Amino acid sequence: MAPKTAPQARPASSSAGKHSMNKPKAGAGPSGNQGQSKSNKRKDPPQQDAGGKNQKKGSDDNRGPKRPKYELRSIASQKSHDAFKDGELNVQSFVGSLSFEINALDESMRRVRTSKTSRAFQRVPFRMRRRAAAHDFKKVPKRLRKRAKREMAEDNTPIVNSRTRNLKTTRARLRAETARRLEILAKRKRVRKLKSSGADTETISMKAARPKIKRNELNSYPIIARKYRKRQMAKTWLPTHLWHAKRARMTRPTEPLWRFAIPLTPTQKVYRPTHRIQWEKGAMAWDMSYMSTIGLSGPQNSVKNVLHSLGLTHEALWGDKARRWRSGNMHWSGILTSKGKEGTSMIGPATLIWNPAEKVDEKDQAKQFRQVFIRVHPSAFLETFNELLKLIKGQNPRPYIEDLRFEIGSIDIIGPDSTEALLGVLKPYHVTPQSKEPQYSTLESLAGLKDPGTLPIGTLLSFSIADPRLDYPPQKVALPKATDQNAQVALLEAISAVRKEEATNPHQLFDRDARFKGSKLPSQKALNRRRSKGPPGTALKPSDADPPIPILLLASRHSTSLQSSGTWTIMLPWKCVLPVWYNLMHYPLSTGGNPWFGGLDEIRHITFERGLPWFPGDLPGTRAGKAWELEERQTRQKAWDRMPKGRRVNWESLDLGAGRKGEVGIGWNCDYEVLLGLKEESHTDADKMSVDGGEGKGEPKATQNKNPAPPANNLESVTQLNKSTFSSYQPRTSELHPPASLVTASIRILGRGVVTTCARVYRLPDPKPVAVSSQAEVPATMPPPKEGKGTLPHNLRDQWLARKPSGKNISKKVVTEKPILDLETRQQLLAQRLIGPPSQFPPPPANSESINGHPLCPGEEDLIGFVTTGSFNLRSGTGDAIGNLSATKALEELRRYKNKNDPNARLCIVRNAGQNVGWLARWDLI
Repeated sequence: MAPKTAPQARPASSSAGKHSMNKPKAGAGPSGNQGQSKSNKRKDPPQQDAGGKNQKKGSDDNRGPKRPKYELRSIASQKSHDAFKDGELNVQSFVGSLSFEINALDESMRRVRTSKTSRAFQRVPFRMRRRAAAHDFKKVPKRLRKRAKREMAEDNTPIVNSRTRNLKTTRARLRAETARRLEILAKRKRVRKLKSSGADTETISMKAARPKIKRNELNSYPIIARKYRKRQMAKTWLPTHLWHAKRARMTRPTEPLWRFAIPLTPTQKVYRPTHRIQWEKGAMAWDMSYMSTIGLSGPQNSVKNVLHSLGLTHEALWGDKARRWRSGNMHWSGILTSKGKEGTSMIGPATLIWNPAEKVDEKDQAKQFRQVFIRVHPSAFLETFNELLKLIKGQNPRPYIEDLRFEIGSIDIIGPDSTEALLGVLKPYHVTPQSKEPQYSTLESLAGLKDPGTLPIGTLLSFSIADPRLDYPPQKVALPKATDQNAQVALLEAISAVRKEEATNPHQLFDRDARFKGSKLPSQKALNRRRSKGPPGTALKPSDADPPIPILLLASRHSTSLQSSGTWTIMLPWKCVLPVWYNLMHYPLSTGGNPWFGGLDEIRHITFERGLPWFPGDLPGTRAGKAWELEERQTRQKAWDRMPKGRRVNWESLDLGAGRKGEVGIGWNCDYEVLLGLKEESHTDADKMSVDGGEGKGEPKATQNKNPAPPANNLESVTQLNKSTFSSYQPRTSELHPPASLVTASIRILGRGVVTTCARVYRLPDPKPVAVSSQAEVPATMPPPKEGKGTLPHNLRDQWLARKPSGKNISKKVVTEKPILDLETRQQLLAQRLIGPPSQFPPPPANSESINGHPLCPGEEDLIGFVTTGSFNLRSGTGDAIGNLSATKALEELRRYKNKNDPNARLCIVRNAGQNVGWLARWDLI
């Protein structure tokens, strides 16, 4: 038996060193620890005694040891000096030593390629990485889950399971126990009820009640799961809300947008990919289920009269050219208007779709029952619904309307690969190839189409599809090669044949029963049971339990430009959006990757690059646009108040040159009240941005009160004019236009510069005539400015026209080189300066004639509008903007030039809010 270790076995140096750290001795020798110098920073390594006293006390770490670390990149080698003997080389030994090293190198490379150097979550592409993937194997794709689970087991990584975690509080344990007991009781009651009916529990299925749709009333919100009901008290989730909430920035829970929880933008960077997808390759999709659909049904004459009152008065809509639209073979997109006491006002953009009807005699067409879908933006839904209620009451026989907001959802997809993605996801619902619907055959003939905008305007396809989950994961579709001329000719013939097709059967999406049956999809567990019965990797075939899903497929062209891309819109039942969305996001594109998804910011980005206004932000004359502008004003004001005083713009001290101080209007507003003269005298002092009298730091009065009163809405009298209506007022003999009206225009910067929201738009000032006297020997000149009042230069218009670039490349910076002067020339210039008349004293104030060589901006009398959206356009490579101009001043600007093609016509100056430098630009109506 081995003897026990005596306590004296501890080295004496350790105890001596311990005391020496607290109180060193002066006379200690250099060999001991006590005599170490303070300048010597090297410390002795920690010494661990037999009893383990150096271990941490109270450590409750019960985790096992980590996996051993191996030097994977170490390459074994063998000494080759045995190959050299007596100055001679043994070839056999030398080759043997090299073969060993080569094998070792190959083995090292093989070990490096294995999972020892990188974890499973590091093998995932950047856009697919998820938070907490390092300690949760469920966060990585399925193909890597086994490997991640094995690595976490080797590393002893703690894994938390929500179902098996230990509840820490007594209240949580009681709630979990109560929920478990209630679930058991409910299950027993359900089984008892099924047995009493004499049916098997596996074959019985509860029949869901068909939702009621009220006529001429707002519909109730969709039935929500109990655990999500409290979160949707003041808003509604989209069908893909849970999918988007993990991957996108959503609207705040307490601040929904148009009563919906809408994704704003993905969490990953998608600004440049959005631009590339639109014009180069790829596809991007949006869940547009928040778009509102209203059903209008009734006798054909009554429906026509209602649509006439909504602004559809163009003769082309009711002539022979629009026969395909009225027969349900195409859709129409335009602007809805309403008539009131003050005149006609714009509601907003909308899309109208007729349901095909059976052919009857001309005598019975007026009384024939027809149905129309009106698809509008959610911000204009209530206004449109109330207007329709007012219009149908004046019809006899009276039609009716239905609120279908939560009955019909939609998905938008753009990009060159959008058609390919639709062909891979939308599979026809047919038993035999002969029963395939002709409209789906038309879609199949469009394989290889890169831009939906090349299709005829208003293209519409109606057919039924099978449950996309039956064919999950989606497989690539065989596309014709781009070099195949025969395939390209066939594609052109298919595009031209779309216009000739006529719909003979009514659209199933209009049928309430078809929408309800299509929404009763089997559960995912039922599909998994059916899939487990067959061999792996085989797609399921539609059965009697899989209902057909009716859809409408719309192709839209958003601009008159030939280079503008189009959009596919899928309209389908609300509950069928999520299955289609899952397959669409997982479809493997032929160009690589999967389709991207976007949010509201990406919609605004694409609309801006197309040169179109975005509703409601770029149409402030509509009721929805006014509400958006007022909310944006408060948001920008709060952001300005949060900034430190030293960093935020002091609007009162802004120097605009020529003695002008202060911003025109309120800096964070598109101040249409100032532009149109709508501010009342009672509100002038409250809205004016005056300087604090005590400190004199130039702070607005709005920041003195923590809870300022809501600003008065002076925009109620503002109206919006579209391009066609505004053009009717251009002749001088036409009737007068509404005084407080706005018109939307696109603004293109003619040189360098980028403008932002709330930028001020000025017209070129009128040339000031110079009085010339025939009797005087010296021509008259401009009189000097009065003391205390600065005036703009008389040649300000010429200064701005001189900055107009010439040539096609307007954005290219022109570099002018200074001439090199010789000594004699410089001496002459110096003599002229010394002998010439003295300079003005006192010298003119700063920025009196120019701002660092830049022309001054015109005065407030030349203000014609504001910019609602402005940024750098990646498509054109210049600064672009969407603005709203005063209709009165825009007409004056157009009537100023007799020739419409005058190169100086529609020139303007754009200045960002808070800056004193402007940029020359040109505006065009849109």
